[in-house]
Amino acid sequence: MTLEYMARIIETEASVLDFQGKLAVAQCIIDNRYDAGAFAKPVDYFSQESYNAARLAVESGARRIPNGKLLQFRSYTKYGADGKPDWDAIYKNVPWDLCYMGTDRRNEYGHYYFGRWRNLKPFKLLVMAGHGRNVDGTWDPGAIGCGYEEANLTRELVKLIKAAADANSLPCDIAPDRNHYSFFKHGGKYDVTGYSYVLEVHFNASANVAYYEDGKMKGSMAYIDQSETGHSVEDAILQGLYDIGSRQAWDGVVVTQRQWPNGLMVQNAIRAQGVSHAVLETCFISDGDDVAWYQSKKQLIAAKIIDGIIKGFGLSDANNPYAYVGKGIGTAMALTNMNVRESPNTYGTYAGMVRFGECVEVLEKLPSGWLKIVWPGSDAGYAYTSNVNDKYYKFV
Repeated sequence: MTLEYMARIIETEASVLDFQGKLAVAQCIIDNRYDAGAFAKPVDYFSQESYNAARLAVESGARRIPNGKLLQFRSYTKYGADGKPDWDAIYKNVPWDLCYMGTDRRNEYGHYYFGRWRNLKPFKLLVMAGHGRNVDGTWDPGAIGCGYEEANLTRELVKLIKAAADANSLPCDIAPDRNHYSFFKHGGKYDVTGYSYVLEVHFNASANVAYYEDGKMKGSMAYIDQSETGHSVEDAILQGLYDIGSRQAWDGVVVTQRQWPNGLMVQNAIRAQGVSHAVLETCFISDGDDVAWYQSKKQLIAAKIIDGIIKGFGLSDANNPYAYVGKGIGTAMALTNMNVRESPNTYGTYAGMVRFGECVEVLEKLPSGWLKIVWPGSDAGYAYTSNVNDKYYKFV
């Protein structure tokens, strides 16, 4: 594929978007190894910006989402409204195992992005299935409802979570197959200090049983220990589940001691080792609507859990607006409004302006004190801006 042909595709798909949106289409073409059926028929012309996006992506490895493999995008207007994706419409057309990676828009036009994360920050996840085999060999089924045992569903879901983690290159282990409550109660020791986070999977139950489907879900929630400093990760996990049809049960994220003053045995054992732990009550096994939701979306639920963990812990740089190439020496933030020029001197052709607080990717620091930066507005894809005496930019 020539750069001109690629630029024509970009022009078709993102003519009204800024350079970021055009670069996203270029990245999607490359990450898909160009599947002709995945893109609209190219127009017969292209803008300089579309060509720059194609050239930077091919020749310099520029990426709209540096830590992601961008595999699909969907229309901002056809698959959402006011910046909020229509998840029902999206997942009728987007594979369940692709994570939502953000959006670009200009006025009412734009794209939603989907793909797989990669090159994440160091992290290791442990998932535990609730209930199961006791120390004495007996079986603890957990809650029973709608023809299912909780212990069986938790084991099914942790395997799906592991698969979703693997797809996104997130290190993840499944804890030994046992009832951890029984294990810790009988003095068992389990070293989890090598993990960043432990997620214990359960299914909730209610005294108000509704095995039939009445159109009213009871929903999803999580428990965290009072020693935790926050619950942004659990919020992100639950929001993902709410987005695909669940609803908030109780307060969403609940401090365990509010219901059990002495805490939960497994959670206490994990927190005693200094590792964060949450109990995810996926949905209510005692409610027909909840179970129907789980059975129809279990793989997507697992993907949303992993997506929430990645976003909640900030493991990717998905919202980084300046890492065009990822091959530079660093990122610099402007300390004042600064001119950008085609050559490294004050009489060079003006190419634009970096405003106070904006960031640029630095490719090289010249002996003169000027910075060579990624600059899509230039035909070369790079330009120069002064930082003599380290006065005008700071590296971040």
